[in-house]
Amino acid sequence: MGQRIGGWRDLGSRPWFFPAAALCLGSALGETTSRSTAVFLVPGALGALAALLLGRRVGAHLLLLLSFACMGAGLAGLQARVEVPRGVQQGGQFHVEGRVESLETTADGLRATVQVARVEEAPAGPCRFRMDLSFHGAGGPLTPGERISALVTMKPLREASNWGEWDPSPIARRRGVRFHGGADLARVVRLTAPSRLWLRLERTRHGLAEAAKQVAPSPEAAALYATLAAGLRAELPDVWEERFSRSGLAHVLSVSGLHVAALAVVVLWLLRAGLVRVRRLSRRFDVRRVAAGVAVPALWSYVLFTGMQAPAVRSGLMLTVMLLAHVLWRQADALNSLALAACVLVVFDPASVLDLSLQLSFLAVLSLILLSPVLRAAIPWAAPEPGESSRVHRWVASFCDAILESLAASAAVTLASLPLVATAFHRISLAGLFANIVCLPLGGVLSALSAGGAAVYAVSPGLARPVLWVGTRACELLLRIAAFFSAQRWAAPELPTAGVAVTVLFFLGLALLALSPTRKRLGALLAAAAVATLFLRPRLRDPDAVTVTFLSVGHGDAIVLRSRGLTALVDGGGVPGGTDVGARVVIPYLRELGVSSIDLAVLSHPHPDHALGLIRALGAFPTRRLWLPAGNDDGPLTQALRVAVGAAPVEVIERGHAPFWLGDAKLDVLGPPRDRILLEGVNDRSTVLRVQHGEVSFLLTGDIEAAAEETLETSRVTVLKAPHHGSKTSSTAAFVERVHPRYVVFCVGRNNRFHFPNPGVVDRYRAVGSHCVRTDLDGAVRFVSDGHDVRLETFRPRPADAREEVDFDDVRAQLAADDLRRP
Repeated sequence: MGQRIGGWRDLGSRPWFFPAAALCLGSALGETTSRSTAVFLVPGALGALAALLLGRRVGAHLLLLLSFACMGAGLAGLQARVEVPRGVQQGGQFHVEGRVESLETTADGLRATVQVARVEEAPAGPCRFRMDLSFHGAGGPLTPGERISALVTMKPLREASNWGEWDPSPIARRRGVRFHGGADLARVVRLTAPSRLWLRLERTRHGLAEAAKQVAPSPEAAALYATLAAGLRAELPDVWEERFSRSGLAHVLSVSGLHVAALAVVVLWLLRAGLVRVRRLSRRFDVRRVAAGVAVPALWSYVLFTGMQAPAVRSGLMLTVMLLAHVLWRQADALNSLALAACVLVVFDPASVLDLSLQLSFLAVLSLILLSPVLRAAIPWAAPEPGESSRVHRWVASFCDAILESLAASAAVTLASLPLVATAFHRISLAGLFANIVCLPLGGVLSALSAGGAAVYAVSPGLARPVLWVGTRACELLLRIAAFFSAQRWAAPELPTAGVAVTVLFFLGLALLALSPTRKRLGALLAAAAVATLFLRPRLRDPDAVTVTFLSVGHGDAIVLRSRGLTALVDGGGVPGGTDVGARVVIPYLRELGVSSIDLAVLSHPHPDHALGLIRALGAFPTRRLWLPAGNDDGPLTQALRVAVGAAPVEVIERGHAPFWLGDAKLDVLGPPRDRILLEGVNDRSTVLRVQHGEVSFLLTGDIEAAAEETLETSRVTVLKAPHHGSKTSSTAAFVERVHPRYVVFCVGRNNRFHFPNPGVVDRYRAVGSHCVRTDLDGAVRFVSDGHDVRLETFRPRPADAREEVDFDDVRAQLAADDLRRP
C-alpha cells in the first residue's frame, strides 16, 4: 500500500497527487461552453510540453500543474458543448432519433441517457445534445449503443426550486443533458441491432436474481443479494433504502470497492493455487505475477457485469494500478493509485468531479489513507505487543485493536463525508459509526459471496446454488442489523445544507488534523466549529418570527408553517406516476429547517397534487395531529394519510372547528362550511385556513372556486394563497375586492397544461395593488412575519425588470381617492 503519509511533504513524493488535484479542480471550475474548449485545451497542451522541456528547472512543476488545470477546464467544455435546434428549446412533443448511452432498470421501467442526433420537427441544421428519458409500457429491451427513434415528450432540464432541494442539474449540464422526458417503450423504433453481449449480460443478471429468490429466506434478502451481486438495485423496496441510509450502511447498496476488491482477492488466491500445481509454468514464471495479470480482466468483467457503477469503476482502476505494479515488481501506493484513477476518470468523463456518488467514494478512500491513522493514534490504547507470551492476552489485544481500527476507519469516513451528506441528504448517520464495526466482518464475507456467486453463476448456474444459499442468508442477517440500527431515535439527526463557508472551514480543519503535526489541535478546533455551526444553524433563526413557505412542487400545493419550533404542513404536492415531490422537495426542506416532528398536518382536499407528497412526508416524520376536510369521501388518498400518521389523532374539520395555536400563530378554520349542499365539487369543499400573527394574516384557500368563495367569512388579508392555482373559475372580482391581499401567491407548475394562472385573474389582483409571486417563476416563496409586517423571500430572484414593484400604500391611497370620486 506504500509508505504512511505523515505530513504535507509526503504528498510531494506521490507524483500523481498534485496533477490529479489540478486536473479535477480545472474540470470542476471550468466553463460549460464551447468557447472553453479551445481557450483551455491549447494552452494546456502547450504548457505541458513546455514543462517537459524545462525538466527539473524552477517553475516546471508549477507550469505542469497549470497545464493540467487548463486541460481539465477544456475537457469540461468539450463534454458540455451542445447544439439545440430552434423550436426545441422550450420542449414539447417531438420525434427524436439518437443513440442510447447509458441504461438503468428502475421500479417503474427503464431510464436512459440518449445522445440526440436528429429532431424530425426541427429545421435542418446541427443537432447535438443529450436527454434523460424514462420509458414506460411493455416492449423489447434496450441496450447501450443501440440507435433508436421515438416520439418523446421533452421538458427543459429541471433545476432546484426550493431551499434544501438537491440539484442534480449542474452535473447533467456538464454532460450535455438539456432535457428530460418520457416515451412509450412499445412505440420505440430500433434502427440498429441490439448488443448481443449486453442482452446476454442482462439475461444472466436477471437469471441470478431469480435463482437467488428460489433459495432465499425472504424476498428482501433475495433483492439485497441481487443488488450486491448483479447491481439490480431496483429489486430492493424503498423502505429498505431508507433503513440502510439511517443506519449508515447505504454504501452497501452499491457495488462498491469492497466487492471488487473481494473478487480480486478470491481470483488471485484461486489462480495462485491452480498455477502452482502446473509445474512447468511455475518453474518458468512467478505465478504471483501471472495471477495478478490474469486478475485484471476478471475484475473488469465483474465491473461490467454489475452495470459499471461509479464506485466499482473507481475501485477497478485503483486495483488495476496495484495489480499491474505487482506484475512489474513495483510497489503500489494507495494514494498515488487513487490519484491516477481520478485522472483517468476525469479524462474520460470530466463531469465526474461533480458526481456525488464518486465524490463520496473518493473521500471515503482518502479518509482511510490520511485521517484514519491519525484518529487511531489519538485513541489511548496501545497496539498489541509482538513479544507477548500469553496467547490469550495477544488474542484479546489484537481483537481490541481491530475494533479500534474499525472505529477509527468508520469515524474517518463519516467525518470526511459529513458536508456532502448533509447537503444532499440533510442528515448524518451516527448509527453508522457502530453499524459499520458490527458489519465489517459480515461485509467482507458478503462481498466475497456476492462477487463469487456472480462469477460461478456465469459459468454454471447449478454450481452457484450453494453460494447463493449462503449469500442470501448473510443478506438476511445484514437486513436485520440495518433494521435494528435504523430504528434507534439517535440514528440519523437532521442537518441543514452545509454551505460553502462551513464546508471550506471543515475540510481545512481535517487537512490540518491529518497532515500537519504542529497544527492538529487547530485542525480539530476548526472542524469542531464547523460541525457545531451546522448543528446549531436551524436553532439560531429568529425565535419570535412566524414563517410561511409555499414550496415549488409543480402543479400542486405544499405549505410549511413554523413558529416557536413548532411545524404545520398543509398539503404536500404530488404527481401521479411522476416525480416523488415528497421525497425530493418537502422532506428535504423540513430537514433543512431542523424539523424532527410535524405538530399539525392538514389536507386541503383529496386530490393527488395536494395529497401524494403529504403522505410521503408524514411517513418520514412523527405527526401529532391530522386534519381532514369534512364532506369528502374517505377514499384511498385519505386512507393512506390515516395509515401514515399511525396512532396520531385524526380530526375531520369544518367551519367553526376549534382553532389551533402553532406557537404565536393562530389557525382558524374557515372552510368547508357546515352547509355544503350547494358545494358539489371536491375543490369547493377544500379546507380554508386563516393564519393570524399579530397584525399579519395569511389566507390558505386550497382549491376553492367561485361557489365556495361566496361562502367565506373573511376580510382583508396580508398574504393570500390564490384559490385553485389562479384558474378563471376562481378569484372572482367580489372575492378579490373583499380580501384585498397585499401579496398573492400562485402555486403553479412551469408550462403547465392548464395554463395557470389565468392572465385575467392576475390582472384582477394587480388592479387592487396586490404583489403577485409565482412558484413556477420565483421558486419557493417564503414570508417572515414579526407580527406587524412581513418580509418576502424567493428562492429564485427574477430580474428587476421582470418583477412587480408595487408601492402598496400608494395604491391603497389611489383606490380610496377613486372611491370618493364615485357617485
